[in-house]
Amino acid sequence: MVNAPQAQEPQGAVQSGGEAGSAPGGWSGWRGFVVERRVRESDTIVSFHLRPADGGPVPPHRPGQYLTLLAEVPGKGGLKRTYTVSCAPHGESYRISVKREPEGTVSRWLHDTVSEGTVLKVAPPAGEFVLPAEPERPVVLVSGGVGLTPMVSMLEHIAHHQPGLETHYVHVTTDGSTHAMGEHVRGLAEGRPNIAVTTFYSRPRPQDVPGQGFDEAGRLGPDWLRAHTPMAEADYFLCGPIPFLRDLVSGLAEAGVPAGRIHYEFFGSMDRLLEAWPEALDLAPGAAAPAAAGPRGGSEPAAISRHDIAEALLNAQSDAVVVSDREGFIVLWNPGAERIFGFTEAEAMGQSLDIIIPEGLRGRHWEGYRETVATGQSRYGAGDLLSVPGLHKDGHRISLEFTIVLLKDGAGVVTGMASVLRDVTAHFEQMKSLRKKVAELEGRG
Repeated sequence: MVNAPQAQEPQGAVQSGGEAGSAPGGWSGWRGFVVERRVRESDTIVSFHLRPADGGPVPPHRPGQYLTLLAEVPGKGGLKRTYTVSCAPHGESYRISVKREPEGTVSRWLHDTVSEGTVLKVAPPAGEFVLPAEPERPVVLVSGGVGLTPMVSMLEHIAHHQPGLETHYVHVTTDGSTHAMGEHVRGLAEGRPNIAVTTFYSRPRPQDVPGQGFDEAGRLGPDWLRAHTPMAEADYFLCGPIPFLRDLVSGLAEAGVPAGRIHYEFFGSMDRLLEAWPEALDLAPGAAAPAAAGPRGGSEPAAISRHDIAEALLNAQSDAVVVSDREGFIVLWNPGAERIFGFTEAEAMGQSLDIIIPEGLRGRHWEGYRETVATGQSRYGAGDLLSVPGLHKDGHRISLEFTIVLLKDGAGVVTGMASVLRDVTAHFEQMKSLRKKVAELEGRG
């Protein structure tokens, strides 16, 4: 993550979420914004240009920050979702660019129902995955799919305020039908020799012509970045799907790029998960896991990187790994969670943890959750197991044991929680049956 000092700029200033609240036009809580324009960017992405309904200014965001929307979807109540601001800060309006997910309640509502003139409730800009106010090194902006949204904001800011900064914009998408903002991005680079734009189509269509819309076919990998970007000195900003990030973040680290120059974010707000999770296992950033006590079979012990460990944990089907932000919305859902709870990743992402908590226990859960976020302390992060009932997608209860890891920013503020949950229903039923038999035997005595 970036925690850069703030520069004072008359326009296009970059400010933190806290500063945004006290800046001219700042607000707290929810504020009404009118959808001034809808722009289709690709077959799957639509941009919504938002202007305050009260006609006032807005505080400039930091390039890379997000807005939280309260989507009042008929029949679903108020659903919170976060969307990156995809334009540079200018103090008048915001733009968000949203991919339509086939099973995404809010994204489908935005695409299918929200029109120009609709008023949305919006919270102030927030987030720490941002461009430094005064970049000291070349910048490489790497995105996959709709992960381009913070990169476009950063690129616009650079083009208008820091055009002399060496910048490489690298984007990966499936083909021309999913390529969003391509012409806009190339327009930003035109006439600015320090800005280079490269687009990868992973599966180009017959009508997609190299040099016309895209530059490279196939998969982007660390070797390409090593050959075409200043790896020895650049700051790398990456945003996209988790598999995309795993390959590139681990590849950059293995190529020798220091962790302090690799900044990344998932879709969602838990950008530090791959760092925070191994640290919970007492691994220092960038360190390998402890080797075995001695060679096995006379061979050298294999070095296991922190990224190998993180990938194995996140891909496991045995236990559920569920990550939620500080408000309790799900931002990571692994295959184990899908197996245990029945919800697919698409169904769970962005939803409240309420989908897996029995209704009668939600009040007590949220009381403890809010206290943990406020204090930064949880006894379950020290290895103690918590046994609780959980809720399956089909409505039946399951018995769970879990521990949590608190995720914190550089200032020690809780940004979310990562939980490892195990389904112990079978064991619980066995113990219940055993206790029943014991009670029956005692009754006969």
